[in-house]
Amino acid sequence: MRAVLAEVGGDQIREVIVVNKADDADAEVLDRLRRTEKHSIVVSARTGEGLDELRTLIADELPRPDIAVTVLLPYDRGDLVNRLHNEADILTSEHTEHGTRVQAKVNQTLVEELAAYAD
Repeated sequence: MRAVLAEVGGDQIREVIVVNKADDADAEVLDRLRRTEKHSIVVSARTGEGLDELRTLIADELPRPDIAVTVLLPYDRGDLVNRLHNEADILTSEHTEHGTRVQAKVNQTLVEELAAYAD
């Protein structure tokens, strides 16, 4: 499987090995797995063991938007405000007489879409 992923460039993406059934598995096998698979987490869906650690790891590994913008979005552009909440890291948000002023970190696609509203 790893060879196939490498053929299409998938070997450049960090791999996380999640092993379920921690409550049922042999402790020696789990220990060996942890030593051989650098980026692995052992969880138990039944007991909840390791799930918080898994959530934290996923949140830390996801790419984060990193381009700072300040925009003033008219109230009829609620669609863009919604996209910012879904796709950006909102730093501040303020409702003004003319629209919603937002400071955020966004990805390049959003920068281009928000350019007309730069504040």
